[in-house]
Amino acid sequence: MADKMDRRQQRTKQLLYDALMSLIEEKGLEHVTVTDIANRAEVNRGTFYLHYQDVPDMVQQLKEAVFEQMRTIIVRIDPQQSIQYANKNEPYPVIIELFEELGKHADFYRVMLGPKGDLSYAIQLRKLISKNVYEKFNYLPRSNGLPVPIDYMIAFVSSANLGMIMHWFESGMSLTPREMGAMMTNIINFGPLTTFGLRDLPVRSPEDHEQMKET
Repeated sequence: MADKMDRRQQRTKQLLYDALMSLIEEKGLEHVTVTDIANRAEVNRGTFYLHYQDVPDMVQQLKEAVFEQMRTIIVRIDPQQSIQYANKNEPYPVIIELFEELGKHADFYRVMLGPKGDLSYAIQLRKLISKNVYEKFNYLPRSNGLPVPIDYMIAFVSSANLGMIMHWFESGMSLTPREMGAMMTNIINFGPLTTFGLRDLPVRSPEDHEQMKET
């Protein structure tokens, strides 16, 4: 009986989720009401309130669940490991995993990051990427020791990565997670000009080749 009830609740929450996503695309997040969601899901308002307090509560619960799954992957991204894979002309596995996770929630990201979604969520994701980049490069000097101030570098990297993710959704995810992982690995490590073929790859030293063999 409990399993049957759990399946029924999961099905109801899926109906409510599908209704919310479609309504956001049509009306914009700020204009969606509980009545709209209940009518679209073909359930009564009481059923909605069994799961959520109101529309903002529903949206917040969804955002937190998806965000936490994303966070557990992003914190594992290691720039030094990424360099090793880029030198071998291979995509960094953690970035592939990132795009696989994004693909699992494609409808959610496409809607929430879209023009009628929630701008604050895009900002939250960018801050998550920025925080991770900053922590991984905390050994770098914070003043004039860098050709580009670290805060500008982090702003560029986080915004560029989020832009690639958003374009992937906008273009119908025509590239696989592995293809996206390979592209992002190269851009992160070699920059856009080299990745686009406008500059040659940097010449590797003998030490670099030895490091590639070891990995």
